[in-house]
Amino acid sequence: MLSSYLNLQFDVQGKPVKGFCMQIQDDFHETYAVILDGYHSFCVWLDSSATWRTSRNASVEPTVLEQIIDKLSLSKSS
Repeated sequence: MLSSYLNLQFDVQGKPVKGFCMQIQDDFHETYAVILDGYHSFCVWLDSSATWRTSRNASVEPTVLEQIIDKLSLSKSS
């Protein structure tokens, strides 16, 4: 089970990405604040259809977002 905090560190196309995710209170969805070095913070959440969604101000490359969601999904299943 995922704790309320997850460190993130990975490379995407040779670029290091560092930061963390923190679960935040949301009465409707499983929601995480994502804070990455060099990016604006944003939220991701798992909606009622089990689809990951992102806030509209998530201005990260799709591959970075995929890595974050993969890490959240793996942490949830363990």
